[in-house]
Amino acid sequence: MRDQQPDVQPSIGIERAFSGSAAAPRCAACAFVLSALCVAALPGCATVPPRTPIDPAGLERGHAARRLPEYAPPLAATSAPWSRAQWLNAALSGNAELAEVRARAWLAVAHEHSAAERPNPTLSLFGQYVTAAAGGAAWLYGLSLDFLWPRAGERARLREAAALQTEAAQADVAEAIWQVRTALRQALLDVVASRDEAALLGALLVERQAQVGSAEAQARAGEIAEPEAEPARLALASVQQRAQQAQARGADAQARLAAALGVPLAALDGVAPQWPGWSDLNALALTATASWREDALVARPELVRALREYDLAEIALQDEYARRRPEIHLTPGLAWDRGGVHENQFNENLHDNELGVVLEAPLFNRHQGPIGEARARRAEAARHVESVQAQLREQLDRAERAWPLARQAWVAADTAAAATARQSHAAEHALSVGAADRSTVTQSRAAALEARLSALQAAYEAQQALAALEAAYRRPLEGSECELPLTWRAGSRL
Repeated sequence: MRDQQPDVQPSIGIERAFSGSAAAPRCAACAFVLSALCVAALPGCATVPPRTPIDPAGLERGHAARRLPEYAPPLAATSAPWSRAQWLNAALSGNAELAEVRARAWLAVAHEHSAAERPNPTLSLFGQYVTAAAGGAAWLYGLSLDFLWPRAGERARLREAAALQTEAAQADVAEAIWQVRTALRQALLDVVASRDEAALLGALLVERQAQVGSAEAQARAGEIAEPEAEPARLALASVQQRAQQAQARGADAQARLAAALGVPLAALDGVAPQWPGWSDLNALALTATASWREDALVARPELVRALREYDLAEIALQDEYARRRPEIHLTPGLAWDRGGVHENQFNENLHDNELGVVLEAPLFNRHQGPIGEARARRAEAARHVESVQAQLREQLDRAERAWPLARQAWVAADTAAAATARQSHAAEHALSVGAADRSTVTQSRAAALEARLSALQAAYEAQQALAALEAAYRRPLEGSECELPLTWRAGSRL
């Protein structure tokens, strides 16, 4: 909780009143009243910014015209495939959800400027018919400028609360940036994984078709019974279904990639995202350190927001306690009559001068109800901080344990794929020397392709486990994104 700096510069109220006969008010009184009105009207002379209409049809046309180079001009000059860092730069420039969170953060910054302003006084003009003790009567014309005497530390607490709200909004921006990065990484992974899977399934489809042709030829020749060819047909149908599913996943990934970048799907036509070596986990050189876990448990954006919410609850509790001390309004005045303008005319008989003090009378309560609510909200905010930290701890524990296991599963699948590939090569060599038949070679090729598909799936699952570990640490662990400055994930890019 931040230390509070009490405000030690209270201001007081001033009231000025003018009285005179109804028939002939003095020119000095009129001029003074008109001057006050002019001062009060000055803020209304400011020019209102022109309204910018929002046209949904125009927004849609603008979105349909977007292209990738518009969001990353330096990248348009190169013909090489984009790296993941370049894709991320484009997403940080064009993602609509991130732009909304940034606008909300700027709103918090604007509120911080508003909280630093002193409140304007209240201007009141009135007329009153008064009677003197000697029997005379006149109209009293009053002007009141009410300056509030603030409670101790009230303005400091307002400024502190606005600053905390800005910090919470910056944490939201940091979290939104990471969510954009997560969605982008997953979309890129799905695009390249589905493309590689489709290529392997295409090769497997050829082998399964060859198996079906061989089985049907054997059935026609009477070497096998017709039902014995059915397993080959079922295996072919399964591969065809898997190929269609891979194609559907690739199309969905393309749409999610366009959404993460903030561009229409047509902008990705002819663009083939690249992720070299994504399925080779031996190439990953993780540099995770023990300090990253501690950093995540004390500085993740969700925890930062929870801490700022606790600080805001503490300030709200201080405000409720401060409200036990009443606000004070002082109204000393001036008056005008036939003799002119005088200050503090206590020797006059007109009832037009008074020193008013307005404050709350604590007769029925001592503000205990709102204070109790504020204390309960502070306790709730404290428990929320502990809950968020517990969730982060669980996420870290699960991710740190899942990644090594997923990598071991990939190693086993990759080893099996290599062994199956060697068997396939041996079968082909045997066929070349007449020691094996064509169906045996076809079967061994299909088995090798199935093993490679299993290894590819294991690599995909390991990449997802790595993404979960990165999300737990809130930092990239490999790839070109590690070379980017830390500001893209620290929330400073408003």
